[in-house]
Amino acid sequence: MIIASLLFFCGVYSACAQKYEGCFESSYSNNSLPTPALAHASTPAECVKKCHSQYYMFAGLMNGQQCYCINKFGQPSDSCTVPCASDSSYYCGSYEAMSVYATGQRGPSPPRRVSVSEETKDTFKITWQPPDIPNGKVILYTIRAVVEETFSSNDLPPIESQIQGGSSNMTILRGLQPGTKYHISITASNTQESSESANVTGWTLIGPPDKPAVPKILERGNNTITVMFTEGHSEYGPISAYQVLVVQADAIPPPAEDEYLNYKSALEQGLSYYIAAQFDPLDFHSYRKFVVGDGKIIGGYHNVPLKDHFASAQIGLVIISRMATYEQRSYSNLTSIILGHETNQMDTTALALCIAITLLSILLAISILVYFVLRRRHERFHMQKLPEQQELTLQGPVYEVDNMGYIPEDIPERVNHYQELKKKVWSISQNDLSIDDHVIRRGRFGSVHTGTVLKDDKSCPVTIHTIVDGALKGSDKRHMLRELDVCIRAGSMKYLASLVGTCETTDMLYVVLELPPQILKDRLLGARSGDVFPIDRIMFISSSIAIALQYLASHKIIHSRLCARSVGLTSDGTPKLIGHGIAKYALQDLKYARWMAIECFDNQTKHQPGVIWAFGVLLWEIFSMGGTPYSNLTLDSEVEDAIMQGVRLPQLVDVTDPIYEVMLSCWRDDPEERPTFDELIRLDTLSVCPITAITEPYLPELELN
Repeated sequence: MIIASLLFFCGVYSACAQKYEGCFESSYSNNSLPTPALAHASTPAECVKKCHSQYYMFAGLMNGQQCYCINKFGQPSDSCTVPCASDSSYYCGSYEAMSVYATGQRGPSPPRRVSVSEETKDTFKITWQPPDIPNGKVILYTIRAVVEETFSSNDLPPIESQIQGGSSNMTILRGLQPGTKYHISITASNTQESSESANVTGWTLIGPPDKPAVPKILERGNNTITVMFTEGHSEYGPISAYQVLVVQADAIPPPAEDEYLNYKSALEQGLSYYIAAQFDPLDFHSYRKFVVGDGKIIGGYHNVPLKDHFASAQIGLVIISRMATYEQRSYSNLTSIILGHETNQMDTTALALCIAITLLSILLAISILVYFVLRRRHERFHMQKLPEQQELTLQGPVYEVDNMGYIPEDIPERVNHYQELKKKVWSISQNDLSIDDHVIRRGRFGSVHTGTVLKDDKSCPVTIHTIVDGALKGSDKRHMLRELDVCIRAGSMKYLASLVGTCETTDMLYVVLELPPQILKDRLLGARSGDVFPIDRIMFISSSIAIALQYLASHKIIHSRLCARSVGLTSDGTPKLIGHGIAKYALQDLKYARWMAIECFDNQTKHQPGVIWAFGVLLWEIFSMGGTPYSNLTLDSEVEDAIMQGVRLPQLVDVTDPIYEVMLSCWRDDPEERPTFDELIRLDTLSVCPITAITEPYLPELELN
């Protein structure tokens, strides 16, 4: 009878998409049973519906009518013998066992207490609490922002971000439109399914309106000026008001952040500017043609006749955007009025000036052309007379000891190092090199650009150092060659961003280096905004960097700027170490004290044990998803004092003990006790845990100059 009833239950609820799991012992003792969700469930379906609405995976019926919402239950039992109170043809558990049904719920309940705070013009800080009922392990959160209201004339796409880790409870949502109301939804996902969304709305702060056009002068009277205004526009907020600004002729324009005063208050404070009128955007067409100085009161401001110091005034238009208590302003350039000349006199003067400027421009162009022709002839003559005496010529063979002391003074042999250099690297044709206008850095030897080089019929992205060799001082020339020699000796290697070649013109040297498409620091910081970082490749990346450092060490090269910003990533995630030799002048301007070894603070020593110390900090950077080392300390001197007193970077939540022990070994006081590169290469034999929480902040002002 019991078996027949169970089979009947199974058939009925399968048809209703409600799976009967069977009869099970309660996993709770009688004293610890939860409060029934329903004390009197008329049918199993009613209990299943109730538990599904509360996000539980299972519904259990006991004692004929009591409904419990559960996520776990005990061992199988054959004690479900009590008929359901509302229908004796069904059995609803017993006093010691449950008839258990799946509710169809597999994902977690929604996140709780979602809130938006610290709104800026293009970001939201979003916080939440994890689901009450995870139904397993929460592995990520998905945040989606959809525009509800905006002042933009364009269709704005939704912005979505994924945050890894069930213990995460905060993110910064970036790339939002100013002055826009967003509907924010956040869902939690376990290994099976996603939750329903928790929702909240928020406004970004408004941005400044577009800069207004300069008012057009139509007419000038005795005490008035008639102008024509152009209607304002703003993509970042409402246009709330227009103001007419009057400034004394030849006066310094008022600061943009000032709140301008009416005529009376400006006169009392001795200011050279005042607001003559304010009007509503709905009235713009009434004031498009505006008479400044007509004596009327407009929007609470007295439009006084123009006299005394303001007789020859300049006129400007101010556009104001307000939302709640926040205000943004935008200012036009001022008009200019020249007194004491008739219109035809001004036209004649302007024509004469144009003719004079044109003639001077032609003379200047001819002078420049003659200069370059004479210079080219001089250079050709000089090269024919002295083919071996280049600008970049060094005494003695070049070698390196700790990147310094290259040029012995006691060797009389004269070597043209520039010619020797050209033999070792690819001489790139100028037609194969394309240089972008964008400047990455302005370094010691010249500016650094991105660009492309045509190699094997393929266009490759590169970093290009542009060096005006003739303008360099002798000491800078020697230093540049030393740094270039480092890149040449390093050669090509799988985990190094190598020297591609050089391109030489009559007055410029282009040094071309490999440019990985991504920087490790940027990829780590991207993980904070939802870009998934491959956690399973952390040990491979770390081990590969150690291989690159060992390779440099074998060539007696010390990498003096090792950190996450000096590691590139190819499209397939292979690390490429950058920043050795001349390439370090393309790196961002880094405050390096947070990566510096304890023995280097006093004398700025550069040696391989110092690189190993920095490698330990780099490991910490990776596991913290780009966190700033010692973020609780503002000054470099505070970092130095803390390290000298034995303070080290903390163990992160998801860093295992073996990995943290490697970091600590890199930070030993005695350089001789630190691990070797051979030992660090074996990092890929260690296992990592999923990163469930990002606890260390990223503070760029502490890392970059």
